[in-house]
Amino acid sequence: MNSCAHSLISRMTDKTAWAVYLLVNSAFIFKYAARTPYSPLLFFALWLIAGAGALWAFRRIIRSEQSARWAVAAMTIAAVALIATLLIVVDPLSVNVDRWSATTYWLDALADGVYPYGVHTHVCETNYPSPFPLWHYLNLPFWLMGDVGLGLIFFLLLLVVTLQWYQRSWRLTALALMLLLLSPAYWWEVAVRSDGLSNAILIFCVVLFMERRRISFTTHWPLAALIVGLAASTRLSAIIPLGLYLAASYLRSSRLSLCLSPLIAVLTVGFFFLPFVLWDTATWPFLGRNPLLTQSSTGNPWTLLVMAAVALLLILRYNKNLWRYMNSTAAFIFVFFLVAITYNHLANHAGTHPFDDADFDISYLSLSLPYALYAIAAPKTPSLST
Repeated sequence: MNSCAHSLISRMTDKTAWAVYLLVNSAFIFKYAARTPYSPLLFFALWLIAGAGALWAFRRIIRSEQSARWAVAAMTIAAVALIATLLIVVDPLSVNVDRWSATTYWLDALADGVYPYGVHTHVCETNYPSPFPLWHYLNLPFWLMGDVGLGLIFFLLLLVVTLQWYQRSWRLTALALMLLLLSPAYWWEVAVRSDGLSNAILIFCVVLFMERRRISFTTHWPLAALIVGLAASTRLSAIIPLGLYLAASYLRSSRLSLCLSPLIAVLTVGFFFLPFVLWDTATWPFLGRNPLLTQSSTGNPWTLLVMAAVALLLILRYNKNLWRYMNSTAAFIFVFFLVAITYNHLANHAGTHPFDDADFDISYLSLSLPYALYAIAAPKTPSLST
């Protein structure tokens, strides 16, 4: 078991995944700590000390699968309790973040028979829901329970269960969970009832499911195409990790798959959008207000082309190595959204500090966290579904 512990700690020295984890959380610390009377450097130093202490305690205390299992249970219970407390204490209307109301008001409108993409969020009258239809439907159970923020608990539990199911190691699950719960970016998501990271966790779990079941375009291409379509029906950002995961197998698939897979994915997306396209064929509100307009507003076509070229290089680099895929995907998502939000900032608000610019939305950077956590905690597995 000592050799296992040394092996685990040695895997934690990977620079790329750690860099992404540190940079994402540093951005949140320096942005939001600056709004307090205290120095952001103080918060950053305290976070580093707490993280170093937690890693030291992990190495000293979590020496067996049994102790790791109890640690996962304790951390999960504590996290659920804290999330529930924040959902009760924090008034969502007091937070200048539109994620929770984008879903809540959308479902409210749908229940009232009102075109849901035409309602604005609580932030302002020019701010509209951007998630795609399937993501709203997935949040319907939490809306029925009275608060879409309850989805934060569900997706945390989904992450824990999926990691344990895939890795079959309580130690690795404990390490990934500990790092997540040490993340200021994660707790910002909880405090403002944001569902961005929850969506990223869902797609991450889908990738692990596909890897475990060996689902790809060369093995089960109709199912792979359907999954891509379903993911694309939640958010545009969901396409990035799935695209990186499946692109290599798609390029090696049969001619039938090459031709029909995109059609299946597009038809799947169209199935969820069609009711809103045809909501009112007299005034066609979908043409004037739809989530495609909102979610495609970040960045520009040239940025997209450059990042697509980088993505292709990453696909060729990781080939059949799942750990390298996780590492590369974490880095790509971080860089992609950093470039996109930086371009928006320079194009529209170059005269202001980035952290004072509402369009410089660093929450997009946290979408890389599930992949960084996996690359830090998991072994360098030499296989991807083919």
